[in-house]
Order: sequence, then C-alpha cells, then structure tokens
Amino acid sequence: MHANYHEVVHQMESFGVQFRDGRDLPLRIDAPRRVTCGRGGKWWYWLRTFRPNAGGNYIVGRFGSYKTGQSVKVEVDWRPLSEAERERLRAERAAAEARAREAREREARLAAMSAAELWREAGAQGHSAYLERKQVRAESCRYLRDGSIVVPLLRYDLPRDQALMGVQRIWGDGRKRFTAGFAKTGCALRLGRVEDAGPVLVCEGYATALTLRMASERPVFMALDAYNLAPVLAIVRALHPDNPVLVCADDDWRTRNVEGQLENVGVLRAWAAVRQVERCHVTRPVFIGPRGPKDTDFNDLHCREGLDEVRAQLAPALEVLHAA
Repeated sequence: MHANYHEVVHQMESFGVQFRDGRDLPLRIDAPRRVTCGRGGKWWYWLRTFRPNAGGNYIVGRFGSYKTGQSVKVEVDWRPLSEAERERLRAERAAAEARAREAREREARLAAMSAAELWREAGAQGHSAYLERKQVRAESCRYLRDGSIVVPLLRYDLPRDQALMGVQRIWGDGRKRFTAGFAKTGCALRLGRVEDAGPVLVCEGYATALTLRMASERPVFMALDAYNLAPVLAIVRALHPDNPVLVCADDDWRTRNVEGQLENVGVLRAWAAVRQVERCHVTRPVFIGPRGPKDTDFNDLHCREGLDEVRAQLAPALEVLHAA
C-alpha cells in the first residue's frame, strides 16, 4: 500500500491525463520502463516505490505528455500518516480495485457478445467523445455506458432478418473493434434512404460517412475500408440501378506499402472499384491549408477547414450527377 497513491493519481489528472476505465488503473508501480497511459496513449509515467527510514511506502517518479513533451516530478508530502488516514487510503484503494475489476469483467462480457446481443445491449441515447471530436451528428448508431458507440454492419443484399453480420465498436479515443468472427466482405452501413434517382455516395469510415451526410444530405453507404469498396459498390449498383454513385475516396497520400514505397491505397482502390461498375465516379478531398500526414478523408477536411469547404468540394460533382 502506497501512502500517496491517490494523491499521485490526482496530480496526473490535474496535469491532463485522461485515464481509461479498466485499463490504466491501478497504476503500475516499479515497472521496468515508462508506461503509456490515457485516452489515445498520449501520456506516460515512470513511478517507483520509495521507503524512507521513518517508515511507509511512497510513490516517486515522473509523468508527462508525448504530445507536448512536458513532464513533471511527483510531489510528495513526507509527513507520517495517522492510522485513520492509513485506513481511509486502504478503503479507497480497495474501492478503486473493485471498480477496475468490475470494468474488466463488464468489458469481457461485452466482448463475448454476438452482434445482435451487443446491439440490444446498447442504448439509443448517450455521449461519444469520438463523435464530438469528429464534429459530426450521430446517425444509425447506439451507445454503451463506457462512452463507446456501436455501429451496425449489414449485407443489404440479404433478407432483413439475415442482414446484420456484425458491429463495429468505436471508443472515445478512436479505438475500433469488430465483433468476433465478423466477415467484412460486402458489409456496409447506409445512412439515409434512397428515395429518388439522385446520387448515392460511398466512402470508407463512419465519421467520413456522417460528414458526407451533413454536407450533401444524400444517402451514404459506409464500406469500412478501401478493400471493401468494390464488393459494396456491386451491391449498391444491383439494388439501385438508376442512381449514379459517387465514391468519396480517402486520399492516403502518406501511406507506404510493405516495400516502403508511397502507395495511395484509398485512391487506387477507389478507381479500381469504379471501373467495374457503370455510372460510378470518384472524388477525393483537397486540403487548401496546412495538411498533416493523417489528414486523408472528408471528415479530416471537415475538422480542419470546416463543413462549408466539404460542401463546396462536393457540389460540382453532385450537380453533374444530378443533371445526368
């Protein structure tokens, strides 16, 4: 039992560390190297036990931020603890360990659920730090108590009672995971109904699909990744033969292949997919201002340069397709 354990946790939280339930706590003291922690793995700590001659166990060390490069030393109050304080700390530590154990057990139970069970477990109302950071309005998803969202993945060419093939779970820090045994090929999520012969949009990720919905107000199919574009396009064309399709490709301008060469997977796969489907076209985001290596899709454009810029870039293509 470390006398200043909870004080160290408080110091780290005050520094800005956003601990993840069931993953970061309790802290790992006396680890052989520094420990990465917090949402998105943005922070670190390296803590060890110190036993002064006066007795007791204390935590000393440093913690810091990968993003800013700043770090601070643990501040320690060396005054001896009273027995009442020791008992309070023991109770708090036991409660924290119980909460962490409960969170781990809850996560294990959720991970073992089938897609249908996990979808039923989630609720229609909730909050997602991921969607908030992506600046999009939620659509066709549900929420779990830990702040993660559940996105259904369907085969739209199958009967309704057979269509749900899996779900994608997205945590607040952007981590994503599919239900066990999920077969991706041909699976998608449609946002909005196809009610006329106007353009239908297809893209890779969920946040990108939400941005496209907000910018175009057209139906959007999310295909999950570049390798699934061709199977999803084939299904979309079979279901909606009268609608022109616009693939809104990711511009993976800094992606490298296994040989270390630059290879724009998003654009290459998009063009390969549309060549197999009639009345199918491709566009990609164009970043006007400074661009980071991970700025690749229309949601990145939305977050960096605003939704109006996305609308402006989609408008010419949509006008041509509407006219056609």
